[in-house]
Amino acid sequence: MKINKKKLIVRIIELIIIIATIIVTPLAIKYATAVRGYDAIGGEYLIPIMSLLAILVIEDIYQASEEKKEKENKNGKIK
Repeated sequence: MKINKKKLIVRIIELIIIIATIIVTPLAIKYATAVRGYDAIGGEYLIPIMSLLAILVIEDIYQASEEKKEKENKNGKIK
């Protein structure tokens, strides 16, 4: 079984982003509440959305590189 190193690295980066989001979001909410002195909804609630966006961008870049690689292989430029 051949391991695709590029795919493995992409998945590890995505996992790190997810874990960091799970850790940072509640801390940011608690910190923002403490600084404000009252409960409110602010930019700290955008952290999960931004991490999702980062994951989607990373996945799109990976898929584009794979498509380019397949296209080159199809045209006879096997590396």
